[in-house]
Amino acid sequence: MTIIARHYVGLVLFSLGCMVAVTHTVNPCEIHNEESANCSGRNLTKVPKNLPTNLTNLDLSYNSVDATDLENSRRLEALKNLVFLNLSNNHIPTLSPETFTNLKMLEVLDLSNCRIDLLHPRAFEGLVSLKILILNNNRIKDLAPQFLGDMQALSTLDLANNKLSTVSIQLLEKFEGMHEVRLQGNSWICDCTLYPLQRWLKLQPEHREEIQCMFPPELRGINLLNLDLSPVSCLENTKRFPRLAGTETSAFTVTSITNQTSDAPSKEGGKEWQYLVGVLVIAITISALIAIGAKFKLFHKYLSSYSHQLLPEHDASSQDAVSVIMPRSSEMEDIRGRTTFPDLEEDDGYIEDNYIQTEVKAEDEQEMHVSI
Repeated sequence: MTIIARHYVGLVLFSLGCMVAVTHTVNPCEIHNEESANCSGRNLTKVPKNLPTNLTNLDLSYNSVDATDLENSRRLEALKNLVFLNLSNNHIPTLSPETFTNLKMLEVLDLSNCRIDLLHPRAFEGLVSLKILILNNNRIKDLAPQFLGDMQALSTLDLANNKLSTVSIQLLEKFEGMHEVRLQGNSWICDCTLYPLQRWLKLQPEHREEIQCMFPPELRGINLLNLDLSPVSCLENTKRFPRLAGTETSAFTVTSITNQTSDAPSKEGGKEWQYLVGVLVIAITISALIAIGAKFKLFHKYLSSYSHQLLPEHDASSQDAVSVIMPRSSEMEDIRGRTTFPDLEEDDGYIEDNYIQTEVKAEDEQEMHVSI
């Protein structure tokens, strides 16, 4: 091959490379028949601009696209014909409300491995045609009953490997119309509040999967279906389920446990800190009152002086009373003595003679009356 031919081949290859580079710069996705776009693993942070508006399949997996970003949300809204959307393995910590509102035709949505922490109750509002929703391998701790509000056609829901600890009865009622619900691998707390889920699993043979307990520690790894969580059993075994001690349990009552992750058991220790703080506050208050009372010396002096002034007044009054009463009592005793025991020396005999004469006269009158 001559030198000119080699230079010509090299120029052609360089031109082709430039064309490919320009093409990837303008649209990094692989477009097939104006209906399918493969944008997987392209290190994207934004939804590509120049995607065909009549796309039905879009794969944006293994990128760094945040679907809740305003610009990304607007670009997705423009793809109204989408039937399949794969956003797995992106970074979407929070699903804000109405993220996919305009995607009325969407039937499959994959949001697995997106590190979702918070799922807004209206995050899937508008997805009236959705049939498959994949949310596995995220960090979802709680599900609002209304998060499935518009998804009447939903038949498959994958919530495996999240941080769920319980599920409400309202959601269980919505699960009954679905073909498949995956719930294994969550942080299930196997106490009496999980009885509705256990009952639902027993009544739905097609949904019987191995749901293992995470808490309490003594039940970790045990299949939920192998436990007796009936209300009667729970009332008899409150020691086994300390979270229900002192409360009434109903077969159709589920306690709403929010934001309860693998750190859930540590919440019991929080009460000890509350008691300790209460004791410290009471001790500090009492000490402060004692210190304040000790410093008010004038108050003590006033009390002591008041007590000293009262004593002389009491003594004086008592002395006066004695000085007045004692003479009178002595005089009364003297008078009584004189009246009861008269002194014979001072008696002139008049009273005695008169007394005798009166007795004699009385006897004479009686004799005269007898004789007559």
